[in-house]
Amino acid sequence: MFGLDDERLARFVYLLLWLVLLLSGAIVYRGQRRLVFRHLFTWAAILLGLVVLYSFRTPLLDLAAPVLRELDPSRAVEVESASGARELVVTRGADGHFHVRASADGTALTFMVDTGASNTTLTFRDADRIGLHLEGLRFERPVRTAAGLAFAAPARIGALAIGPFRLRNLAIGVMPEGSLDTSLLGLDVLDRFRSWRVEGDRLVLVP
Repeated sequence: MFGLDDERLARFVYLLLWLVLLLSGAIVYRGQRRLVFRHLFTWAAILLGLVVLYSFRTPLLDLAAPVLRELDPSRAVEVESASGARELVVTRGADGHFHVRASADGTALTFMVDTGASNTTLTFRDADRIGLHLEGLRFERPVRTAAGLAFAAPARIGALAIGPFRLRNLAIGVMPEGSLDTSLLGLDVLDRFRSWRVEGDRLVLVP
């Protein structure tokens, strides 16, 4: 449109809306120049504050990390280590396990970290939530669970995201309905990180 690509057109419309807003304000407050300038100064200060907050987002997130971990232990909080490396930190839950919030094919899921599991496994319900075709699943792969031997169906996740960390085309297992309470994050995902370690009540993942 008008020889502009989508990004430039969106930027043009955004700037045009701002111009209309400013001009309409000037018309409404015509004769009240002091009030107009006061409003312009207020908006300018707000925009400047947002720019400053964005510029210092990394140190601010580092300061907020302990609070975020307490409020939501399953959230992978990105922090900076003493050596300057970026790390993802997950806090141990009240049940003694690490639970990690992730996005699977765009759907938010919570996994329990299982370092004894070779493969990441979804509950039947979570598989349904992310849109896997359950009718075509074949439960023929034997797996060991806390309740004993069970059979999982092989499947794939198009994209799995934990914080800024992304995995594509991940092979997983799906358990039959009612056989697993929580989806499990196995070594196949953990070992894709550059490194990972447990420090007390913290699981540290290094992308």
